[in-house]
Amino acid sequence: MVNSLKEIEPPSQESGGITGHFSLAIPLFLGSLFVLPLIINPNIFESFDQTYLYPRLWWIYVVILPSVLLMLFNWSSPWKGVRPPLTIVLILIAWLTITTLLNRAGWAGWWGQLDRADGVLMHMLYALVLLAGWRWAKQDHKWQQKLGIAILIGGSLLALTNILQQLHLMGVPNGNAFTGVTATLFGGTLGNRGYLGGAMALLLPFTIYQAGQVRIHSNLYALGVVLMSWALWGSFTRTAWLAGLLGLLGLLAFRVPWRIWGAVAVGFILWGGTTFFHKTDLLNAKVSQGIADNSGRTILWKSALYGIKEKPLFGWGTPALIKTFHVRPLPDLMQERGIQNIKSFEELPLDPNNFPSVRVIYQDGKRENIMLASVDKVHNEYMDYALTYGIPAALCFVALLTWAIWSSRLSAPGISTSLLAYAFYIFLWPEIIRFAPIAWLMMGIALSRSIREEAPGNGLTSPVAPAPAAPPP
Repeated sequence: MVNSLKEIEPPSQESGGITGHFSLAIPLFLGSLFVLPLIINPNIFESFDQTYLYPRLWWIYVVILPSVLLMLFNWSSPWKGVRPPLTIVLILIAWLTITTLLNRAGWAGWWGQLDRADGVLMHMLYALVLLAGWRWAKQDHKWQQKLGIAILIGGSLLALTNILQQLHLMGVPNGNAFTGVTATLFGGTLGNRGYLGGAMALLLPFTIYQAGQVRIHSNLYALGVVLMSWALWGSFTRTAWLAGLLGLLGLLAFRVPWRIWGAVAVGFILWGGTTFFHKTDLLNAKVSQGIADNSGRTILWKSALYGIKEKPLFGWGTPALIKTFHVRPLPDLMQERGIQNIKSFEELPLDPNNFPSVRVIYQDGKRENIMLASVDKVHNEYMDYALTYGIPAALCFVALLTWAIWSSRLSAPGISTSLLAYAFYIFLWPEIIRFAPIAWLMMGIALSRSIREEAPGNGLTSPVAPAPAAPPP
């Protein structure tokens, strides 16, 4: 008698299988990563860092790091195929370590600047997250469904923190901690709205693609697309808008149902209606960090290029940008800062841990003390790597990100287009720990993909094994 044909479960991509401990590690790993952007200290402080940065540092090192280690050490299967991307990761970490030692950056090099905490130690954690993502996607053939649920829940909740602010239904602590800084206006739990927009640009393309693939909970995915689209436009950040659009354009090459594109349009319409109803003034160029303001990037980029030219191999060490300002001619810095109609000036006492300041006397006799910069990151992550750690470090990071985007373009287009949006975003914004670990997780997953693993139909799942042929009668 011929046995009835049964659908065969797609096999694990490595031998060894998922152990019981590992099955428990997956939700802990994903949950810890996607809770990260939602964590704040809701008390009132004089510094934004006490609200947004410090709680995340505790979460990263106390919760995320153990969950990553649990993911890596609860696997019985071999590390087959990890050598090429692992080599680049190891070279990057080794180069960061070497340059930090050579530049005698001290604890600042290992920990990072106090308001960033993105030094060598944080990059070691990024590397572990990347490897955990690579290993998970190789071992678990249901990784895309689990990641989709994590992004749907985490991304939707994060979007709500922005949407509720747009509707004036939610306030965020420390909104007026510093005069002229709109770090929390529509920024939600990520603080600055530029960070919120960057997170939405990263998460939205994958959610759109996944929404077109699922049959169960498809309405929930469509709702998530509406919320994330609404929040992306509601970030009022040009870079995030362009990054998000780039990710959406990348999805045009794949089969995304019209109803999902309709959900994107609904999010855009809701943002437009909210903006019109509340007469949002963020489009006014006179508002600090407004939509038409470049946030002083010119002086940052020119200083970074100057510093890279002076020390191309090993960089300046942390704090690289401040060190570069100290060696540049003051007249050049003042011109790029936009200081005009000057009668005379003098440099104020130099603080090696801060930007130089000058006392200016204008033509009309008015006197003013001016710090020549206040943003201690280049606002271009590629240049920041080169300035701080040298061009080789920047090339390693570019190689990892480019390889991830290219290798997953057919086998995991949702991941690839999300990383494409992220790659553009960090061209004009710094990479920050507020959601960067999620991007490194996606990089790890993307590096585990191969165009040879492309599945007919959806491009995300492994091919279903063919059913055995029936024996001859």
